[in-house]
Amino acid sequence: MNTTIRDVAKRANVSVATVSRVLNGSAKVSDTAKEAVLQAQRELGFHLNANAKTLAQKDSNTIGILVSDISDPYFGTMIKACDESAHEMGKMLLITQGFYDEERELSAIDSLLSHRCCAILIHALAISDKKLMAYMQAYPYMVLINRRLVGFEDRCVMIDNISAMYDLTNYVIKFGHRRIAFVNSSFDIADAKERYAGFKKACEDNGVTINPKLIISVPPSLEGGKTAAEKLYNIGIENFSIVMCYCDTIAASAMSVFAGHGINIPQKLSITGFDDLFIASCLNPTLTTVTNPIALMGQEALKLSLERYNNNQDYRISAFKPVIILRKSVVEVKK
Repeated sequence: MNTTIRDVAKRANVSVATVSRVLNGSAKVSDTAKEAVLQAQRELGFHLNANAKTLAQKDSNTIGILVSDISDPYFGTMIKACDESAHEMGKMLLITQGFYDEERELSAIDSLLSHRCCAILIHALAISDKKLMAYMQAYPYMVLINRRLVGFEDRCVMIDNISAMYDLTNYVIKFGHRRIAFVNSSFDIADAKERYAGFKKACEDNGVTINPKLIISVPPSLEGGKTAAEKLYNIGIENFSIVMCYCDTIAASAMSVFAGHGINIPQKLSITGFDDLFIASCLNPTLTTVTNPIALMGQEALKLSLERYNNNQDYRISAFKPVIILRKSVVEVKK
C-alpha cells in the first residue's frame, strides 16, 4: 500500500494542510511542526511527486545527482561524465548541491526522490550514518560516492584515501623530504580524516616527525589554497621542503602564491596534490598527484544505480585503486 500525505499527517499529529505547507516550503509553519512532518516523512519514505506527468509514469527518466559544490572542478568532472552517459541512454540529469551541510543534503535528497529519479547518486558527507542508512534501506537503487556506509558496501563507490596518501607520503620521504607541510580540508569529512591518517601513518613508519605548526586546514578551494600558502610563507619556507595538499585545487592556488613571492617550484619548494584533475597536467611545473578517477566512478555508480533500479541486485563494480602520477613538482632534497 502506498504511503499518502494523510499517513504523514497522522504520524506527525498535524493536519494535511500543515504537511502540504512543510513539503512545499511554506514559511507559515512552526519549527516544531516542521520537524515533526520531516521526521514522519523520512520514517514513512513519503515524497511529493514533482508533477502530474511523473505521477502517470513509472519513472521520470531522470537521473538524480547530489554533489557538495558544483563549482569545484572535481564535481564538475563527475557531472560531465555522468551527463555523457545519460545522454547516450536518452536520459537527463537533475543536479542538486549540499555544500557539506546536513540539512541542505537532506533537502536535496528529498528533492531528487520527489522527482522519482530512475537512478540516484549521492555525494553527501555531512548527513549522519543513521539518517543515510534510512534512505539506503528505503531506496535500494541509491548509490553513494566517496563514502563508506557499513552494511551497504556494495553500493559505495570510492577509493582508499588512506593507502593513497600513505603511498604518496612514502614517495616524497624517499625523495629526502622530512620537513613536510600538510594542507588538509577544513571540512569535517571522511576524506580529510582518511588522507591525514595515511599521511600520519607514513610519517610514523619512516620516523618522520610531524610539526603541528605545518598542519593547516582550509576549505578545498582556490581561496583556501591561497590562505594556506600565505600562512606557510609567514611561518618561513626554511621550515619545510615540501607542501602536500588535500587536493589539486589547493595545490594549484598555493603554487601561484609561492611563485608570487619569488619561490621557485620545485627548485626551492616541492608540492603535491590529490585527484589528478585536468589542471594538474597544465600547471608549470606539472603537478605530482594521485588519481581519484571521479569521472569513471560517477559513470560506474550511475550504471550500478540503474541496474539496481531495474531489480538486478547482483550487479557489482570493481574497486578503484589510486595511482601516483609522477610529474615535475617534486624533486629530491639535496643532502
